[in-house]
Parts: sequence; C-alpha cells; structure tokens
Amino acid sequence: MAKSNYVKIVSEEGVSKYAWLTTPDTKFDKDGHYKVNLAVSADKAQPLVTLIDAEMQKSMEIAKDKTKKPVKMANAPYVAETDGEGKETGNIEFKFKRKAQIITSDGKVVPFKVAIFDSSGKPMVDTNVWSGSKMKVSAELVPWNTAMAGAGVSLRLRAVQITELVEGGADNAKGYGFDKVEGGFTSPEKAVEENVPSNETENETDF
Repeated sequence: MAKSNYVKIVSEEGVSKYAWLTTPDTKFDKDGHYKVNLAVSADKAQPLVTLIDAEMQKSMEIAKDKTKKPVKMANAPYVAETDGEGKETGNIEFKFKRKAQIITSDGKVVPFKVAIFDSSGKPMVDTNVWSGSKMKVSAELVPWNTAMAGAGVSLRLRAVQITELVEGGADNAKGYGFDKVEGGFTSPEKAVEENVPSNETENETDF
C-alpha cells in the first residue's frame, strides 16, 4: 500500500498517558520512538474503533493475498482502559507511536519530530508536553503483517493539538487521573514532595 493511501485520522479529545512527544523514548530502541496513549470516552471513541477494526480486516485480507496462507488477526492498537484495580473506566485507550528517524533506501537518516499545536492551531515550541495533558491526535492507519504477530494496523503518530496542558507530567496528580476531592485529607508540602516518584521512568512497561 502506497504511503499516500494511508487513512489519516484526527482523534477526539482525550487525556494523554505515557507521553513521549518532545523527545523520543530510547529505552528499548537506540533510534527512539515518539509515542502517546490517549484515553477517550467510549461513546466518542466508537467511530475510530469501528474504522480501525475495518482497516485491520483489510490488512488481514492483504496479508492473505500476499502470503497465500492463513493469517491471524493481530492485537488492535486500542484497549479498554482500566484503573489501578483493573476495573474498566468506560474509556478506550488508543496507542499512537512513530519511529524518531527512518533510513531511506540510499542510507540517508531522516529525523522526525511530532508537530505540536495549541488549541488555536498555533505551533508550540520549547514546550514539554506531559502525561495528563488533554489533546487531539493526528495519525495514519498503517497496515502491517508478521508471521509471529499476524496482520494488524498501527496508529502512526503525526501531530497533536493540546487543548489543556498539564505541567509536571505524571508527577502531577492529574497525570495519574486523580481529580481534587473537596474536604479530603491534605498532606504537608514536604511530605508530598518526598512521596512523588520520578516523572516518566515507568512509562515503557505500559506499551
């Protein structure tokens, strides 16, 4: 399938998780990947879920025609979001990802940067976008197939539009999905600082 034929989408607004948008994650790949998960309410997520499912079916048919063998369906690039107790939240969590660089057929290394815009469409520069920020994501639905995993579709990250920027990332309570509870327990500032883990170091076990 030609690159120009990839289906392009813009997600509904959601809450970001495990965001690597301004610098690539190189923990498992020295060349790095940009990526972000996006939690969207199930009702708003359904049109994209339906589109992804249809494109995955097409990917499997393409793989069957190419290999002339039975092909299994790979895991979809979305899951039902669950909370810390494993209970479904009512959101769908989409997984967007893209290599930080590609190597062309002539050996040239071409770097990639995620385009980041504010709610008015103005490009954002020198801004760290952390987990918990609300955003929309622009992506391409790219079919793929391997003998081990089967045929599927990836959500190739292109750009994001920030509708609400959270500073402090997952270190911020909102980055973990917590809202303010009126009249609840509050701890001294020092205790809060001592019990906050370092920012994005645990992200990659979730991808």
